[in-house]
Amino acid sequence: MLLGLAVMAVGGALDIVVHGLGFAHAAHDHVHDFGIEHLAHLVGIAGMVLVLAGLVTHGARRQRRIPALQNQTRGGLDSHAHR
Repeated sequence: MLLGLAVMAVGGALDIVVHGLGFAHAAHDHVHDFGIEHLAHLVGIAGMVLVLAGLVTHGARRQRRIPALQNQTRGGLDSHAHR
């Protein structure tokens, strides 16, 4: 998930550089800079996919771990609670 956030940050910075320095609109024909502009967007989308994959993986691991923890505790969270 952290790798995805880093990739998204790189994609965002690349997008700012491309648009901020005028690479995308330097010429009126977008044929020359078509690849650079789309590369920045694709890097951002790749970061989003990595973040989503990390979240799904974390959720799947957490879901498998909960039944094992529930079997260990009986009678609530603290078995030595005052009554």
